[in-house]
Amino acid sequence: MPRKTEDRVKNLDEKLDSIINRLDTIEAALASNSKSSELSPILADLRSGVSLYSEPLKAVKRLYEAQRYFKTKEVEKDEISRLIIQALAVRGQLNISQIEREIRASRGKASRRIIRGRLKKLVDEKIVQASTGTGITAKYHLVE
Repeated sequence: MPRKTEDRVKNLDEKLDSIINRLDTIEAALASNSKSSELSPILADLRSGVSLYSEPLKAVKRLYEAQRYFKTKEVEKDEISRLIIQALAVRGQLNISQIEREIRASRGKASRRIIRGRLKKLVDEKIVQASTGTGITAKYHLVE
């Protein structure tokens, strides 16, 4: 993705986040005022609509950030590592079971032992980071 497009996606994502935060503030203010409580559900629906645009933009942003990892020598030759990075870029934070399901859906087969080994390698290379938990409860995400 060209730099200009990346900047536009980032800018749009920031604006949508700002809109969501403002809608949350307005919704909280209206919820505390009994005279305007009927507007609260309308604002909740509006916030949901804005979120529908926000999530795909976040996925596009994560995919763009993941592109730099696809070009590294190690990852370029390793299909499993590429699929792990792609799954984390598209879906965000995942645990090993979720990563395994994503790879199985893409590839038809997946070995948890192999995936665990590739994850360890990606963590050592500082491409992926374990964010919470240990073992099977660990959640992984791309390093930004």
